[in-house]
Amino acid sequence: MERAASGVVTLPSWMKSVKKHYITRSGGQYRPDEVALAFALSLRIHDSADELRSLAWRLVDKVCMEHQPNLRRLSREKDDALVFDAALRIVNRVCDMLRNEPGTEFLRNGELNGDEPRRSISEDGSEASAGSRERASA
Repeated sequence: MERAASGVVTLPSWMKSVKKHYITRSGGQYRPDEVALAFALSLRIHDSADELRSLAWRLVDKVCMEHQPNLRRLSREKDDALVFDAALRIVNRVCDMLRNEPGTEFLRNGELNGDEPRRSISEDGSEASAGSRERASA
């Protein structure tokens, strides 16, 4: 080790840190559950492939390095069906990993395995199921 006049110590080359190509977690990056929540909210609120692509692009530099290429690929994907499938796969895998109702699939249209009707908020702010709204308009 060499000591400069300023008191700064220069380490020998064999002691310098090695750049890791596989970083799984560092400060300021989003965890998998936060990424899955972002995709789930985007699916429920916007239900748009363009919005999912935009979200994937915004998240690229905020996720761990091994997931960055996949999000870049998702943000550039032209086929809407593949974008929706990838987003649903992200949400379902993280929910299974966290044991958050494992085996229950998050569905794009808001129905949970067909058990409950889709709920939507009408223009006047009241909440109604899709079926009752169709009957009322007929």
